[in-house]
Amino acid sequence: MLNVIMRKCLQYMDSMKKFDKETLPPQECFYSVLHDEHVSDADYDHATRVFEAFNCQSMGDYHDLYLRSDVLLLAGVFENFRNVYLKVYNLDPCHFYTSPGLAWQACLKMTAVELELCPDMYLFIEEGLRSGISMISNRFSKANNPYVPDYDPDQDSSYVMYLDANNLYGWAM
Repeated sequence: MLNVIMRKCLQYMDSMKKFDKETLPPQECFYSVLHDEHVSDADYDHATRVFEAFNCQSMGDYHDLYLRSDVLLLAGVFENFRNVYLKVYNLDPCHFYTSPGLAWQACLKMTAVELELCPDMYLFIEEGLRSGISMISNRFSKANNPYVPDYDPDQDSSYVMYLDANNLYGWAM
């Protein structure tokens, strides 16, 4: 049965009323947005077999069946990932909010590096300050608007702006 349910062909459910339908809709109602085409005869036959094999009483049952299969398959993948991480790094992914946090802990654990505590945060920031020119530049920009001589009304309007700003962070705050 697993090979039957792992194939998906349903993008028909676009309103709550369709959950109450007691039969599988006609083949014309199924459309694959992913492939930009109607489902094949084989895919429709597959949908019919799933509907009958799992004794679906309505399209709501059919939907719930696919929802359950998706959740169970994803749970299986995550549990496998969790087991691998527990075995290799002795870290449980469920104890981390994000993958970057988990990866950071794994990196620290594998390298056995000891991070130095920052006793004086102000001094740390002060010593990191640098002064000088800071800029973001673009080699060439071409404006297209009614104020330029070679304005082309068929093209999108665009403007070029030059800013010379000091204390940029103070201004932004």
